[in-house]
Amino acid sequence: MLATIRHYTLATMCSFKLSLQRQFEYPIQIISCFIMVPMMYGSGVLLLYFMVENYQPINGWTFPQLTFVYGIGNISHAVMMIFAAQLWNIEKYVIHGEFDRMILRPMSIYYQFLTNEINFIALIDLITGGIILSYGCRLVEFNWSAYNTVKIIMVVLGAALIRFSIFTVICTITFWTKKCMSLVALANELLERTTLYPVSIYPFFLQFIFTFIIPVAFISFYPACEFLGQDAYFNFPIGLSVLTPIIGILVVIPAVMFFNYALKSYESSGS
Repeated sequence: MLATIRHYTLATMCSFKLSLQRQFEYPIQIISCFIMVPMMYGSGVLLLYFMVENYQPINGWTFPQLTFVYGIGNISHAVMMIFAAQLWNIEKYVIHGEFDRMILRPMSIYYQFLTNEINFIALIDLITGGIILSYGCRLVEFNWSAYNTVKIIMVVLGAALIRFSIFTVICTITFWTKKCMSLVALANELLERTTLYPVSIYPFFLQFIFTFIIPVAFISFYPACEFLGQDAYFNFPIGLSVLTPIIGILVVIPAVMFFNYALKSYESSGS
């Protein structure tokens, strides 16, 4: 067991080093991300501000509360992008036969795929999301007690797992279709909309789907309801901030199983 853990750790550190070297080979790209990412997230905050201030609160949610929700959603997105950005490039892996060498190695293929490219540039997203969340916490006068701090960290990690699971399932379809970017774009748009605004603005059947079928409501909306004392519409037997990491673990397991099942349909490039 210890030898296996050591083997995986050394292989992961090697992948981290290579990813760092590849991404920092083009400094202009990093500089452009430092400019564009804050502008993109900042425009989202401004959109919320102008909508609420010029019209009215969105289903009872004020600008400070919406900023808090938006911050949680952005941080979970950044965490997911750091460790799972290569899911969006799975078409290249399938079409070019990149899984051939992974299959021959005595390691988990899924683990190799995930650690093959660590997106260090997404740390910019993480920093920007942290600033927005800190701003939202300041606006809602969030109590940074040790208990609340642990809860919000667990929420972010659980939300990242939910995002990760959704994209894993969608991208895994590539083993059969060889294409998935249209579905990825659709899923990304869905997640952006359902984590930017309170899920309570949608009809009941969509709230049901986003809660029990595709649990995106647990990414930011339900945890924010608990932290801010808002009505969550559905009643749950345990705390909403506790449910997010539990659901994250529960959905990631079948997502990985689905990936391993679909891998059986993988066809080498033949070159």
